[in-house]
Amino acid sequence: MLNEVSATCELSGKAPDWVHLIPSGQMVGRDGRQFALSDPQSVIQAFNQSGVDLPIDYEHQNDRKPDGYVGPVPAAGWIKELKSDAAGLWGRVDWTAQARELISNKAYRYLSPSFFFEPRSKAITKLKGAGLVHNPNLQLHALASQDTAMPENQDFMQQLAQALDLPTEAEPQAVFDAIATLKGTARLETAAQSHDPARFVPIEAVQELMQDRNQQLSTQAESRIAGKVSEAVAGGIILPRMKEWATALCRKDEAAFDTFVSSSVPGAYSHLTKPNPLPAFPRNGAGEATSNSPEAAAICAQLGLKPDALND
Repeated sequence: MLNEVSATCELSGKAPDWVHLIPSGQMVGRDGRQFALSDPQSVIQAFNQSGVDLPIDYEHQNDRKPDGYVGPVPAAGWIKELKSDAAGLWGRVDWTAQARELISNKAYRYLSPSFFFEPRSKAITKLKGAGLVHNPNLQLHALASQDTAMPENQDFMQQLAQALDLPTEAEPQAVFDAIATLKGTARLETAAQSHDPARFVPIEAVQELMQDRNQQLSTQAESRIAGKVSEAVAGGIILPRMKEWATALCRKDEAAFDTFVSSSVPGAYSHLTKPNPLPAFPRNGAGEATSNSPEAAAICAQLGLKPDALND
């Protein structure tokens, strides 16, 4: 996050070549805000890697122009080099002639640095520039000239990301997506808990019940079909070798099979299933078996049997 803060560095009498930009360690501004220059070397390294001189302007006009101002923003000087010591961070400045005159005449006495800092730890990470000011320790505010303006609730967003098990540097959209997912899961859990177990059963139990019911119906149908086909065979309506055909017909269209059976009564093959006993020999008028007749005796003689063998 990029903010401005006034240091207590006073410029008196003559414009110095080296100015004290940021105190070392923890610092508390006049407005109560706290910051920390815990690693000045990393700030110096970031400056050296950029390869660009940092501007010193008037009243931070480079960071925030007055409302309606569209004119140029003149520089008072340029920070050409950084160094650090026990007192903090220092900058070597190449002042403009106008700035040297204003400082010499005490028209400006204070310097206020602008820098980036880590929102959670408040550790200063990068210098942006500085401004000649009349009132040190200006109100802190987000700047957008070099970095995307950050909302004042950035700390809250980072805390929210941490609560959602996201990295603290997660983009706002990632945080919103995580919240939406969490809300969807909560709705499903609430809906599941709201079902009355006395009125609802698991879908697996219903499926198993339907399978058992279908199996019972299938078994009953097969038993009924087998019985009808067996009755048709016994009644001489169909031959035994026609059972496979009759069973297939009954499975496909039981009503058609019933119509066929009813229209075939009496059965065309019913005489094949009735017993056919041998006829008895007729008896003569005296009550004796016809086997004592001359014809019977002749048959017995031809067969080599006793004359009365046919009476046995």
